[in-house]
Amino acid sequence: MTTTDLPVDGTFAEPPLRHTDSAATVAALQGVIFGEHIAMHTRVRDIVAGLADQPTSGLTFAQQAEHAPALLRAVIAGLGRPAREIAADAQLRGALCDWAQIAAPRLLLVLTGHFDLAIGAILALGNGSRYQQECLAELDTAEALGVLMLTELGGTNGADHQTTATWEPATGGFRLTTPAAEAIKFMPNVADVRVPKTVVVTARLIVGGRDEGVLPFLLKLRTREGLAEGVRVVRLPDKDSAPMDHALIKFDGVWLPREALLGGDWAQIDADGNFSCDLPPRSRFHRAISVLGNGRLDLANAAIASARAGLAGLVNYSRQRRPGSGTLMADRDAVQRDLATGLAAVYATSVLGRRLRDLRTDSTATAAEHALWSMLAKPLLSNTANDVLMMCRDRAAAQGALRINHLVDWIGNLAAIRTAEGENQIMQVTAGKQGRALTALQLPGTPTQLPWYVAMLADRERMIAAALSSGSHQAAGSALGRDSAAIELATATAERLAATAMATAAFTTADPTARKLAASAAAAYALGRIEAHGTWYTANRRLTPQYAAAITTELSRHLRVIAEQLPTLVAAFALPALPGPLFTGDYIQTWMDHVGWDAEQFAAVRTRARR
Repeated sequence: MTTTDLPVDGTFAEPPLRHTDSAATVAALQGVIFGEHIAMHTRVRDIVAGLADQPTSGLTFAQQAEHAPALLRAVIAGLGRPAREIAADAQLRGALCDWAQIAAPRLLLVLTGHFDLAIGAILALGNGSRYQQECLAELDTAEALGVLMLTELGGTNGADHQTTATWEPATGGFRLTTPAAEAIKFMPNVADVRVPKTVVVTARLIVGGRDEGVLPFLLKLRTREGLAEGVRVVRLPDKDSAPMDHALIKFDGVWLPREALLGGDWAQIDADGNFSCDLPPRSRFHRAISVLGNGRLDLANAAIASARAGLAGLVNYSRQRRPGSGTLMADRDAVQRDLATGLAAVYATSVLGRRLRDLRTDSTATAAEHALWSMLAKPLLSNTANDVLMMCRDRAAAQGALRINHLVDWIGNLAAIRTAEGENQIMQVTAGKQGRALTALQLPGTPTQLPWYVAMLADRERMIAAALSSGSHQAAGSALGRDSAAIELATATAERLAATAMATAAFTTADPTARKLAASAAAAYALGRIEAHGTWYTANRRLTPQYAAAITTELSRHLRVIAEQLPTLVAAFALPALPGPLFTGDYIQTWMDHVGWDAEQFAAVRTRARR
């Protein structure tokens, strides 16, 4: 496709939108965001909000981190289902992560470790042994907290882990050992001496002197009686946000029973020490950590959920904030552009995240395919959320700097999300090296005819993929080599999928106002990405000055459509009542209530001053 045959989209060149039934429009937009699961989301939202995990001043970093285990036990009890059932339900588990990030940020920090990585590993790779069932029973109620021990001080290292688990025939078990400083486990949240922790440890299996590759092992690291014999734990220094009890961990011949090996039905060791596995040694690590894909997608969706909340708060505040000049903040065109741009991006990426969550339950995709989807989604959604929340924090100015207004806690969690379950750039490199396989990815139900702006995103994606497949990185713009070109490809694919997801949602939305708003969000998101890559399109002769001007005009027009309907668009996010002044109906009165002052006395002073 070339830009010379691209039409100028005039679909919405008509009078401004007029609501015939705003409640119906909001309900339709909620369907765009939550799909068929709004009732379940509402229930989970209310349970999480009921935990009242509000920002609290005056606590140390360690004291903040100490709240998470109690919150986890409370939310499991509130949901009324054992943790293994929550972990196995992609929709419920995902909704829990979404609302925890918004209404209980400290809870979010331990959720994926507990549900996705620890319980998920036992469910996917366990053999039903008594030892594993004992561990699972303690995790079911959060009597013990589940944690993954993957990263080593020398780096995650993939299939080149240095921690070893050596089969010991005399005891019929394994000895877990840290053979070098580089092999020390780095960052797992296991420093709190009062909380039992059951961990999944990745280690190199050694049987009869043979290296059998990296596999996961289940260890009761800390019980009510203390640390397992041979474990050394030292608390790491504080981070600036996202409080957790991070630690350095060293193993000095820690004994594990034979049943501690989590190898599913493809990697097993019998009582005589005979090890069997269907995969070559270097492939075993990647099979073993397949559970990371669930965590990556849950964190991606949680990240973008908090961006939705941030935009709702800023829209609310901007409609109240009136500085001395008398111009309402919401009436300033620069603010409108920021909000409209953010909403377009958040709607598009939210719909993509929701569609990928649906795929976890409704499709026959392979584990490898799900892993690829997650590696594309997590960088796009969490990076988009970070950009949007930083904008909200800046526009809210002094209000945005205070923890009571939630934004900085969400941003702090995003810093953890963007590195947890795989640092974003590493995932983009891994996904991008799939090359042309990425261009074949399609969401189920994608229309055969998509808007021209989606086709432009796909055009760029195909050219970068073709260049990579031929051993060149020149078509990837300023890429310095294969890794940076792979990042460009992964980003291009993810952006194309988000624009496609949003355009598809617009096609299938029945309410006419919601359909037009969804279509404008799809157009504004895609055109914004095209504008951001403008030098690429120009350098590759895919964009003439005439069409560049048309794209700018179209982008501005769709942003205006969104800007005119900001309250309706954020109402669809179905937020709970957040106590921060930024989110209340009268932020000034909320501050007066906070400090215990009577706002009416100021009115009396003004009345006396006028006399």
